[in-house]
Amino acid sequence: MFKKALLLSFVAASTVLSAPTPSQMDVDVLNFALTLEHLENAFYTRGLAKYSEKDFENNGLPAWVRGRFEQISQHEAEHVKFLSDALGDKAVKPCEYSFPDDSPKSFAAMSMVLETVGASAYLGGAKMLTDNADYLTAAGSILAVESRQASWVSSSVMKLEPWNGPFDIPLTPSGAFSLAAPYIKSCPSSNPSLPVKTFPHLKVSASDPDHGSYVTAKYTTSKDAYNGERFVAWLDGLQAIFTTLDKDGKTKVPDGLMGTVYAAVVKSKEIPRDDTMLSGFAVVQFPFNSMATSNPDA
Repeated sequence: MFKKALLLSFVAASTVLSAPTPSQMDVDVLNFALTLEHLENAFYTRGLAKYSEKDFENNGLPAWVRGRFEQISQHEAEHVKFLSDALGDKAVKPCEYSFPDDSPKSFAAMSMVLETVGASAYLGGAKMLTDNADYLTAAGSILAVESRQASWVSSSVMKLEPWNGPFDIPLTPSGAFSLAAPYIKSCPSSNPSLPVKTFPHLKVSASDPDHGSYVTAKYTTSKDAYNGERFVAWLDGLQAIFTTLDKDGKTKVPDGLMGTVYAAVVKSKEIPRDDTMLSGFAVVQFPFNSMATSNPDA
């Protein structure tokens, strides 16, 4: 089975690598994907070097969980190689990173977020790969793997829901990058610019709030910042739910949100775009059990 999977991966790689020279748009999108893959690759390489099987067991996680993370690490390394080979001398290089996990459990929790964001980034960016169908197929293949990995971490390791609902959330490159940027310390000056707009980091006062509760959403603003009406856009599947953000930065959490949700401060009630976003996204969790109720322990 492994040899068959390896053979298929080589066939897929050959298909893309033999494709015509990518357009500038394809280069930009593939480099954005490679930037995220570099980050994931560094996260798993560092984490697995830091936490032994014994560390996992002492933290309440069996040794086989670490074994699965080793497999995920190999996947991310292969994604990096695949995209780097496709881009050749135009490929971005790895950056320097800083990750906040301090235990195998926090490592697993961060893995779930990174894999979920990765899947959302591929889902949102795929439509930009319009010049070559082979690149689109390759992106879809990686998207499926990222989504499966996120599901495994969420359900088997974190004991949470294996999915969010009937639709996953697509993120624009700028939206996805806003969730990765806090972990990037610096990048090589030779790296080309990415097709993203940077936004201030958003901090939501509760990462797993109750429906109907009030939370604060804060981000750094400049002196000439937008001073009109502000909203929090809660991305859930293919929809966005909007709540008003008051002058003190408080908003009411809407009902009906389930699983992993992305929240950003925006200036209009439209699906967030670069020209409507005032902050980057934050990840907010709404766990639900097998009966699809918001109490994960029931």
